[in-house]
Amino acid sequence: MKNITFALIATIMVLASCSSNGDKPATTETVEPEIQKKDTLIAMQDCQHKMPTYIFAGQNDELLHEVLPGDYIDNSINVFLLERGDRNILFDAGLGSSQNGRLLENLDSVGIQPDEITDICITHFHGDHIGGLLTADGEAVFKNAKLHFSDLELEVWTVGVLKDNETVDKMLKAYDGRYETFHAGDTIIDGIVTIAAYGHTPGHTMYDIGETLIVGDIMHAIDLQIEHPEISAIYDFNPVEARETRISVLETARKNHKPMAGMHFPAPHIIKL
Repeated sequence: MKNITFALIATIMVLASCSSNGDKPATTETVEPEIQKKDTLIAMQDCQHKMPTYIFAGQNDELLHEVLPGDYIDNSINVFLLERGDRNILFDAGLGSSQNGRLLENLDSVGIQPDEITDICITHFHGDHIGGLLTADGEAVFKNAKLHFSDLELEVWTVGVLKDNETVDKMLKAYDGRYETFHAGDTIIDGIVTIAAYGHTPGHTMYDIGETLIVGDIMHAIDLQIEHPEISAIYDFNPVEARETRISVLETARKNHKPMAGMHFPAPHIIKL
């Protein structure tokens, strides 16, 4: 992997396996950086797990085996917290505590309680991004937060081809009256710009927060996909569109040298090309 630097703004990393059995990891390590009170982006590892390399199979298997020779690679599920002015803004919410997600522990480690989260910007509606919004009983974890997500993503998951998803339905019920939709390209809270990044899901969205681009799930294995963005994962709803998005985003990132924060990037979860 060439010409990549890892841009660490502030990182909270808890080493944990992702599972539904509630087992705690044998060891837990928390890294607590020096954190400024205003306009700070904090990367939080919700959990770490093994991701099978076969999710990239059937496109260029010789290359795949060369770059990712094993059956599994370490994969991270990340959440980002932006402290800007009087707002505490989350980008996605991870898996949820019932799936061994560590968002609440991570927030506590930087002195933030769930009721202090003001806004949550959702990249897309997969369970490892919205599960942390809900308790095991389907109640809202963040009592004072407003959700922000794409109108297209909402449409597809409620009346379109991905409708009748239990987690999405519970989320919308729990946060009824406390969510807003946007058109891709809109500027929302505190100057955050929404950017269409379709393919992984039909309404997948990136967020330009000024100094950093929150890119969601445009890549699942940066060792492979930065140099070979034409390769998509089986998780991508539309692999061709996902490939086009990835190529475009990486070209722009190389041109403007803006750091990218990814929900599946390894520690420190923020890179600059």
